[in-house]
Parts: sequence; C-alpha cells; structure tokens
Amino acid sequence: MKWEEVRDAFPEQWVLIEVVQAHTNEHSERILEDMDPLKKFSNSPEAMKICQEIHRYNLGREVYVLHTSRKNPNIMQKKEISIR
Repeated sequence: MKWEEVRDAFPEQWVLIEVVQAHTNEHSERILEDMDPLKKFSNSPEAMKICQEIHRYNLGREVYVLHTSRKNPNIMQKKEISIR
C-alpha cells in the first residue's frame, strides 16, 4: 500500500507498518514507497511495545509505528558512530 491508502484506511490511528519497498535519499531520509499495515492501535505505548518485540526477534524486518495524521511517512536514519 501507499501511505495515502494507509491514511485513508486507518484515519487518526497509530499503525504498525512493515516496509515492502523503500530507499534512502542523500539526506539520510528513508523514503517508504510501499508498505503493509500489520495492526492498528489506539495508543502509541502499546504499538511501540509490539514494534520492539518484532525488532528483537526479527532483525531483518523493517517495521515502524506511525500515526496516520502524518502527511509523509518518511523517516530520518540515525548515523551510527563506532570507535575502534
């Protein structure tokens, strides 16, 4: 689904989404092109708990919790710094 479709299907909701297709632009912004909504929530703490559980046991899955009031689902990636 496109973000506009998710927003229409789940107005004013917290939604756990899994990314199907995305890319990162030159500003380290993750551009979500296609996604699957997995579950809707009435509050963010509950949604974040489920999202963290998925990340803990399925490191390869790209999942996010977003509120459908957002016009744009894009996410800024954090740059990791390592010390050797």
